[in-house]
Amino acid sequence: MVTQECLAILNAISLPVVLMDGQGSIKAINAHTRRLLNDEEPSHIDALVSIRTESFLRMVRRNRYCAHLATRLIGPLAEYYPASSRVCLDDEWQDCYLIEFFPRDLVVGGMSRLSEIRRREASLQRSYVRARESERAALSQANQDPLTGIANRRAFDCWLEQLYRESRHNAFPFSLLLVDLDYFKRINDDYGHDTGDKVLCAVASLLSASLVRKGDQVARIGGEEFAVLLPNTDRRGAEDVAWRLVMALRSANKKTADVGCDERWVPVTLSIGAASWLPGLPLSPAALMREADQALYLAKAQGRDQAALLKTDN
Repeated sequence: MVTQECLAILNAISLPVVLMDGQGSIKAINAHTRRLLNDEEPSHIDALVSIRTESFLRMVRRNRYCAHLATRLIGPLAEYYPASSRVCLDDEWQDCYLIEFFPRDLVVGGMSRLSEIRRREASLQRSYVRARESERAALSQANQDPLTGIANRRAFDCWLEQLYRESRHNAFPFSLLLVDLDYFKRINDDYGHDTGDKVLCAVASLLSASLVRKGDQVARIGGEEFAVLLPNTDRRGAEDVAWRLVMALRSANKKTADVGCDERWVPVTLSIGAASWLPGLPLSPAALMREADQALYLAKAQGRDQAALLKTDN
């Protein structure tokens, strides 16, 4: 039985409402509903809905909290739009449902405005995503060597500065390798620049594939010159990696010679100069580059196709 207190609460609601059980029997209506129905009080919800009662009840039972129902009403409520909420008493759900009736023009207009807002938000979100993707693509292109696809000098300079700061902060060593293709001008002169470009791309791929650690970085910093950064790597580690790169290129030359002609490859060798920053050394990135360049000059002077490391500590 619906108490007087419950009826007072229903009458205080500014919208037309109906209180019914899970089988659709109407337990109470408020004064707004009564006025719309010309003081009639239907005993069952099927007197108000245009669809099959069981279908309406399934939609009602499926939701506990306020849920708008895509259902048309009949009679005096035809211009209203229903929403249902399950009644809870002392934290327990009851087999009782409050059906509120919203003016259809208000709901449809509000939903239309909400839909338009969501469309604008979606459009703005897509524009934002496209702008971010364009920004990332532009930044990637700005830091990428257009021929080989690996990082360029700009990216390398940023990496070097960042690695220097991080290594100083954490007191970890790091190493730098300057890699130069020996007699590369002859390849361009004898085979043409197209072949030279293919060799540069092949060497860039070989260098990238030979660096097995995730943090190691390779970049093309000049015409036929590459640079490799090796975080947390001391002099011995740098020398080992440098010689591994030299041997990898020797192996590629031998493999091509054994298999036969490859239009993407002309035998070429590497000279590598290695330098390391160690905790406590007063060595700036620019000074480290100069030391690696001196070591590269030493490798060239000693016959090329090899790696060299200066023996001094500064």
